[in-house]
Amino acid sequence: MKIKSLHIFSAISQHKLFVAFMLVHVCLSFYFISFQNITHDEPSYIEYSKRWLHGKPERIEPLDDSKTPVIAIVWLPRIIRQIINPNYQLTDYGRQDQKEGRYMMIVFSILTGIYLYKFLLLLNVKKWWAVFLFFIFDPLIMAYAVLINSDLASGFFLLAIIYYLYKYLYQASSKSFYLSCFFLSIGLVTKHTFLFFIPLFWVLIFIIIKRIEWKKLLHFIIIILLIINVAFFCKDTFKTLGSYQFSSASFISLQKKFSWLPIPVPASYINSIDLLQYHAQLGGSSSNTYTGVYILGQINLHDGFWYYYLVVSVYKIPIAILILLLLGCVFAIVKYKPTHKKYWLLLVLPAIYFFLILSFFNQFQIGIRHLLLIIPLLYVLLGITINKLLQSKAKWLVAFLWVGLVSSVMYYYPYIIPYTNELVGNKIKVYEKVMDSSIDYGQSDSSAVHFVKNNKAFSFASANPTKRSLLLSMRKYIELNKQADTTLNWLVKNHQPTGIYQGVYLIYTIK
Repeated sequence: MKIKSLHIFSAISQHKLFVAFMLVHVCLSFYFISFQNITHDEPSYIEYSKRWLHGKPERIEPLDDSKTPVIAIVWLPRIIRQIINPNYQLTDYGRQDQKEGRYMMIVFSILTGIYLYKFLLLLNVKKWWAVFLFFIFDPLIMAYAVLINSDLASGFFLLAIIYYLYKYLYQASSKSFYLSCFFLSIGLVTKHTFLFFIPLFWVLIFIIIKRIEWKKLLHFIIIILLIINVAFFCKDTFKTLGSYQFSSASFISLQKKFSWLPIPVPASYINSIDLLQYHAQLGGSSSNTYTGVYILGQINLHDGFWYYYLVVSVYKIPIAILILLLLGCVFAIVKYKPTHKKYWLLLVLPAIYFFLILSFFNQFQIGIRHLLLIIPLLYVLLGITINKLLQSKAKWLVAFLWVGLVSSVMYYYPYIIPYTNELVGNKIKVYEKVMDSSIDYGQSDSSAVHFVKNNKAFSFASANPTKRSLLLSMRKYIELNKQADTTLNWLVKNHQPTGIYQGVYLIYTIK
C-alpha cells in the first residue's frame, strides 16, 4: 500500500512539473507576441475562418488556397464578447480580433506539449523533464505557438497520429487505431501535405503487424470521408468532376478523362488543392500567392531547391538541438538492436518521409515553418537521446547545450522570428544565407513605420538619393533582385548596411 501511495505521489509531482513547464512556455510566447505585428498570412487565415463560421467554406480569394477551418478557434474571444453583448462592434478592420485570436493559438502548442509528455512516458523516458527544457526555449515553437497559421497545429496532429499508431501497433489497442484515424482526418482538413501520409500510414501497419485488416481499412476510409465532409458542411459532396471549374492544368486534364466521376468530399476541399496546383503552375511572381524560392543568394521562380530545407535547418535550428539530433542518429546506428526497430519505423521514418516530400515535391518552399510538421515528432527522438546522455558520464553535455540554446535564443528574444544560429556570423548579411518568411514574415513592418515616424533622422529607402539614415527591409532587398528592379541601385550597389532593426530591416547610414 505504501509503495502504491509513493507511486501516485510521484505521478502527481511529475504532472505538476509538466504544468510548470507549460506555464513558462505560455508566458514566453505571450510576451513575445506583444512585440510582433500581424504577419503576412494571418489576415487571410482569420478571414477565411470567419467565413467558414458563417457556413461559407468556399475558396473565393487567391490566398484561400491553403486556409483551414481549424483556425476558427481564434474567433472564440469575439464569440464570447458577442454572446455577452450582442451589440458589440469594432471599427478597426479586424485588428483587435486578430490580436486576441493569437492568444487562442497557444492551444495547439499546449496540446503538443501534452502529447510529447504522454509519448515520453509511454516510451519510459525517465528524464522527460530535460526534453522540455529545450522544448520551451525552441525559437520555432515559441514563435509559432501564437501566430495564426496551420504550421504548429499540423505538427501536433502528426505527433498525435504517431502516438496512437504506436499504441495500436505495440499495445494492441483498437481504440488507439480509431483515434489515430481521427487525428489523421483532422490533419487532412488542416494541411494537404497529410495526403502523402495516407500510404505511409498503411505501409507502417503492414510492416509491423504483417497484415492489413480490411475491416479497419474500411473504417479508416469512412472516418476520413466523414470528418472532411463535416468540416466543410458537406457542401457539394459527390459533385462530378465535369461540373467543377478548375484552374490548374493537372485538374483540367483529370476532368477531361473522368468528367463522370462523383467526388465524395466537399467542393471546397477539391478547389483548395486545385488552387495550390494553379499557383505552383504560374510560378513565382509578385502577382501570385507564390513568389518563388530563395536560398543562398539563388532565386528560382518555377521550382524549389532539393536542399532548401536542409540549408534553412542548418542556419535556423539552434546548434544545441542540431547536435542532439546528430547524437541521436549516432546512437541509433552504433547501438542499434532489433528491439529498436519500432523507434526507427514510427519516429524516424515519418520524419524522413515528410522531409523528403517537402524537399522534392513541394514548390512552395517559403520558410522553415513548414518543418514544424515534423519538429514535435523529432522531440520524442530528442527525449530518447537526452535520456541516454543523462544516464551516462556525459551529463555535463546536456547542461552545456541547454545553456548554449538559451543564450542563443535570448540574444534575439522577443524578436525571434528572424532567429539564426551562430553559423550565421554576420547577422546583417543573413539574407545571403536564408530569407523569405524564415526571416521576414512582415512581423516588423508596422514597428518600422512607427520607428521612422518617431526618429526624424531616419526614413525608408527610396529611388531618390539622400544623405541620412535609411531603412530597407530584407524582403524588399530580395524582391529587387527577383524583379530585376534597379530603382534602388544607387543604394544597394554603392553602400553597405551598417546595422539592423529587429533582425529584419537593414540600416544604411549615408554620408
